[in-house]
Amino acid sequence: MFRLGLIGAGRMGQTHLRALANSSSVKVAAIVEPRAEVAAELAAKGHQVFANIGQLLAADAVDGFLVAVPSALHLGSIHELLPAKLPILCEKPTGLSSIEAGKIKTMVEAAGVRLQIGYWRRFLPQLQQLKARIEAGSFGKLLLIQCNQWDSAPPAAAFRNTSGGIFKDMGVHEIDQVRWLTSSEIVSLGARELMSHEVGVEDQDSAVIEMQLGDQTLALATLGRFYPEADYVGVEVFGSLGHERIDLLDATVGDGPQLAALLAQAEAFAEGANPNAANIDDAIAALTAVETATSFITEKSKK
Repeated sequence: MFRLGLIGAGRMGQTHLRALANSSSVKVAAIVEPRAEVAAELAAKGHQVFANIGQLLAADAVDGFLVAVPSALHLGSIHELLPAKLPILCEKPTGLSSIEAGKIKTMVEAAGVRLQIGYWRRFLPQLQQLKARIEAGSFGKLLLIQCNQWDSAPPAAAFRNTSGGIFKDMGVHEIDQVRWLTSSEIVSLGARELMSHEVGVEDQDSAVIEMQLGDQTLALATLGRFYPEADYVGVEVFGSLGHERIDLLDATVGDGPQLAALLAQAEAFAEGANPNAANIDDAIAALTAVETATSFITEKSKK
């Protein structure tokens, strides 16, 4: 049984706990959670809880780490974990900028620590099968791929104002998905955004990223904070020989596919290197792309 140390038990950390609850090969053996009330709730459920990373490392209780703290804390948390020389699975986007992600890359490579990035959609069977069909040429010349991600409702204003905005919070998923599915890099992109209509919220309600890939394929990513039916994630592929649309998350399936993919991701992480796993270079590429999208909008607004 691989003993996993969970760093952060906020919204995403709690989701990972749910996903791993019934794993036969990975166990959350310890949790770092500084908020006393949350730590008490976790302890009451039988979890071993530490107030900080230093206490966890001193306990020598785990075989690897899952970093699920807010994005602004990714860099510092990984830096604290490196002395343990244990593998790290870090949530996306892995820092709030490509510069931070680059610092993380330098640190982990110097320490000789394996780092996997939590782009969980790579572990959805439907997307793995879609990628295989694209690679096999089933769609002929790939013409357009469209990826959509819409939240059923926006997160709290405090999160929206500190997450880096919709491009970094959500868009990095679509960028990574496009790059992974097509095995092609983005050579140019543009973007559009609609800022929040809520007073005091510095975030977008919706946005679109338009991309051209190195193989001349076009790609679109649509992002939104309001989809009242349920959280929605979908992908659509258009090719000269075929077309396919897959609804990955919607009201009919709830968060079941996400939990299953998070479980598969953690179990793959525990086993070691996996061909589907995202690495720090993937994280840097996604962050660089959404930064370019933001710059595109900024420059366009000046004209």
